[in-house]
Amino acid sequence: MTESILTQLAAPFHPSRITWKPGAISGKKDKALALAYADVRAYQNRLDEVCGLDWSVSYTPWGERIICHLTINGVTRSSTGEADSDAERSEIAGTSAEAQAFKRACAMFGLGRYLYQLPALWVEYDASTQRFTEKSKVRLHTLIAQHYQRFLNGQETDMPDGGGDDDGGDAGADDDGGGGVQAGDSTKAEAHLLEQMRSKLDALGRELYGEQWPNVRAHNIKRLAGEGATTLSQPQIDTLINGLKKLKQQRQRQAA
Repeated sequence: MTESILTQLAAPFHPSRITWKPGAISGKKDKALALAYADVRAYQNRLDEVCGLDWSVSYTPWGERIICHLTINGVTRSSTGEADSDAERSEIAGTSAEAQAFKRACAMFGLGRYLYQLPALWVEYDASTQRFTEKSKVRLHTLIAQHYQRFLNGQETDMPDGGGDDDGGDAGADDDGGGGVQAGDSTKAEAHLLEQMRSKLDALGRELYGEQWPNVRAHNIKRLAGEGATTLSQPQIDTLINGLKKLKQQRQRQAA
């Protein structure tokens, strides 16, 4: 297990992979604690990208819980998971427990651990739909996009605590929404993030391929986005960046 592998595993997921769900609900039921999570497939894809075939997972029943044993490069770390509700145990509940145990085991290697370290945010919540309000969705998306942008820039990614009173009060936001993040801010953040990713991709591509990079880039755009496409989405750019990073590391190992 090398430091390079641990660093790659600990890198944050692309913002498009992150979803927010309500946790605790305030007494007035107008605010909820926002919890960030990523689908199990995002974890599996990261393991495939970084470790190739050199990872495996197994599960052991433990009463009403499940223990996940995750092995990477011969190192095994384990954690437990349980169903999210008090409902009777079912196939769905078992699947939920497996997913939770798997994510916790991944966090033992640093993968997805940052999601547990995001600031606690109480945001506006619509009890009738049991969903966050549109204003809250914009705020949460902007938060995770800014975090990812700092990572791309090589800056410190620790974020200050978003605050929140015990009764669900949202520090930093007025009741009339005057202090909230507006939709325009989210659009600007997304556009800036996309530009940062394109610059990072081109810099890495030129470093590895030199004058051949424009041809290599065009080939990959066609491969990922289809015939006639001229641009890539954020997840597609993220996939290319990860692939180029792996290629760079392979070349460095061969040259050593």
